[in-house]
Amino acid sequence: MIFRGGITWQLAGLVALLMVGCDSPPPSVVERPGISYIHPLRRSADDVARASEAFYAKESHGQDIVFRTTENERAGYYFYSKLSFSPPVDSRLVLEVVRTEGEAPERYDFSLAIRPKFPLGEYVIGLTGKEAGASKWVPIAWRLSVLDAKGKVLASEHSFLWGTRAELEAR
Repeated sequence: MIFRGGITWQLAGLVALLMVGCDSPPPSVVERPGISYIHPLRRSADDVARASEAFYAKESHGQDIVFRTTENERAGYYFYSKLSFSPPVDSRLVLEVVRTEGEAPERYDFSLAIRPKFPLGEYVIGLTGKEAGASKWVPIAWRLSVLDAKGKVLASEHSFLWGTRAELEAR
């Protein structure tokens, strides 16, 4: 039904909903830095090669920052991640991996002094060489954290099996 202004009630309701939907999120959501995503994936040496290497014979990472536990090995288990904030230059990216049940996690520590190129660059951490495990191996659990120079956790994400039963029940 149309009223005197020529706008339908439905259109007025839609405009009102859009205005409410455009309100900014709560400050706790905006201020909380974090890790946008982490994609763990097993890769062969051919999977991580780029087409440009066929022409230049030199490894190129494009927009990504790539860390490997064994620098000259490419095959392994990789974690592709993107941060939703810019951490301080002296901060660290720490990956902890549980290989077998009942053992302490292995810890891998990398400097965040170099940044991926905006907008598509990622941090790529590769467990390569002996750290890659057998060809079918996947970690039982993992946690990726961003730490400042004093060791304070700025952001952290983990796999489902990381943590204690109490931590999982608290969710």
